[in-house]
Amino acid sequence: MAKLDVRVFPLENQPENSTKAFASVTIEDLVAIKGIRIVEGSKGHFVTMPQSKDKDGNFHDIAFPVTGDLRKAMNKAILDEFKEVTKSAEKSADKTADKAPDKTAGKAPDKTAGKSTAIKETHDDPEM
Repeated sequence: MAKLDVRVFPLENQPENSTKAFASVTIEDLVAIKGIRIVEGSKGHFVTMPQSKDKDGNFHDIAFPVTGDLRKAMNKAILDEFKEVTKSAEKSADKTADKAPDKTAGKAPDKTAGKSTAIKETHDDPEM
């Protein structure tokens, strides 16, 4: 049973970018993996582990789960947290839009603004 501490940092105002967020996972309070990406693909969101590029231009994972079960648990925990964070951000944006007067009427949206949100969630996987 592996204890996973997941943090997700969404990227906002970047619709043309396939990377939608970064994540970090701490496993059993012993090992942390940072630089995990959440990517939007043609079949939905998926998780990629941190990578480095070799001299031939090929990418290789530099940190990764060794077992398939841990990979599944990490992917599920990361994607679940991503959905929760993005849902919370949408609700927060809706509340702010409802309360504040519209000062942007007639103005182009600010594409340079963006923020990262960190949410902590701990998952205990009974199969680990």
